[in-house]
Amino acid sequence: MTDPTPEQVVQRVRGGRLDCRTGILLLEVRQLGREKELAARLNLDAVDYAEWRLNKTAPEQRFLGLTKETLVQELDEICLLKTPANALLLYNFDVGLAYLPYLERPYVWNFLRDSFRKRPKALVVAMPAAAEHLLPSKAEVVIWRSGERVTGVI
Repeated sequence: MTDPTPEQVVQRVRGGRLDCRTGILLLEVRQLGREKELAARLNLDAVDYAEWRLNKTAPEQRFLGLTKETLVQELDEICLLKTPANALLLYNFDVGLAYLPYLERPYVWNFLRDSFRKRPKALVVAMPAAAEHLLPSKAEVVIWRSGERVTGVI
């Protein structure tokens, strides 16, 4: 089975057939830093997780206090942002995932795949393809692929 194109992943998560309208775009190194361009090409609104999180952090705050539960809650908040498009490209999310212990990261990916239901916006997470330690396991990627919800961007 060949991977869908980024456009097909976006179309799939934007369509009305999925309860969990989430997808993953795996970015090669040369795509990193060009996420806004990619979002524009795919007709998505771009949200920089790191910038969003920094703006939410109080100046005197010394620790982020992120847990797997708060990270998922933040994804909800992001999907409630007032933006024109009905779908978002979330990038720099690897910053939040890297904060979590290794064994807690699958919780976030499983939640996005199976439990992030009926949100007002579809959510496409852009991740560095080389950051394998932050991505879903190979077995999980197979499940995402079977639903045509993950692809690489070259």
